[in-house]
Amino acid sequence: MSGVVYLVKAEVDPASETAWESWNTAVHIPEVLREPGFVRATKWKVEGAAKDGWAEYWVGYEVESREALETYLTGDAVRRLRADHLARFGTVVRLSRAILLPVLSVEKPAR
Repeated sequence: MSGVVYLVKAEVDPASETAWESWNTAVHIPEVLREPGFVRATKWKVEGAAKDGWAEYWVGYEVESREALETYLTGDAVRRLRADHLARFGTVVRLSRAILLPVLSVEKPAR
């Protein structure tokens, strides 16, 4: 078992959801995936809305290693990407992030 997941939670003002979702899918996620060590991204939308009515999305970026993620988090690309997001959606999207380290992977047994 290797790799880590860089998990980003985005709560989006309903008035900006369509613009954010389109930009996030077409521009932001592909830019992140071009960074060394990033393998795949999966985006989910939480069913229903957050307590204040904002939409809630989670984006999980699979990264080859903790070291590759650390290189990204301390490099110029993360500063550029975050600044772009802030300039476009700073007041209408709330972000939080977590790093998930693998502990266990279990597959369904064959019958």
